[in-house]
Amino acid sequence: MDEADLVDGLRARRDDAVREYLARYRSLFHHCIAHFESDPVRREDLLSDLAWHALERLSRDAFDEARGSFGTWLYRVAWCRAVDLKRQQGARRRVQLTSGLEELPERADPAPEPAEDLGQSEIGERVRAALSELEPESRRLLELRHGDGLQMQDVADALSISLEQAKYRLKRATAALRHGLLARLPREEVLE
Repeated sequence: MDEADLVDGLRARRDDAVREYLARYRSLFHHCIAHFESDPVRREDLLSDLAWHALERLSRDAFDEARGSFGTWLYRVAWCRAVDLKRQQGARRRVQLTSGLEELPERADPAPEPAEDLGQSEIGERVRAALSELEPESRRLLELRHGDGLQMQDVADALSISLEQAKYRLKRATAALRHGLLARLPREEVLE
């Protein structure tokens, strides 16, 4: 069955076209899924979700033969759907519900915060030393993002650079900091 016949058959929801579609593009769906899910049971669920999502998009005339091949369109639809599903899954995991029954203490705990405690430790000394060796812009990026807890767009605005530049430079700064920290570890700890 050629591509045009397959697309027409899928739009008509013919059984032979659906069987051909699932057989022909199963590996494409698995390729998209493999980047996001390692659980085999969950992979099968995602496979059916991606396949039916693409069929729904096709039935709404989202595919245009003049703009490219069906396989390319299908890959893009499947990839985007897999990304969306993974984001939704991550969002559900991050939601923390509280019952409201926990009592709040009357006074703050006088013990140092974990970050303060870490700052006094040997690890804190290594981090400060590695940070001091970074270029000023790299150090500023890390301070804004991790020290001040700013969102990436706010970091970009603070430095008057684009969001893409901020992400790229932060990635480089993080790699430089990691390299500086590894250089400070005793050889035995690095090998572990």
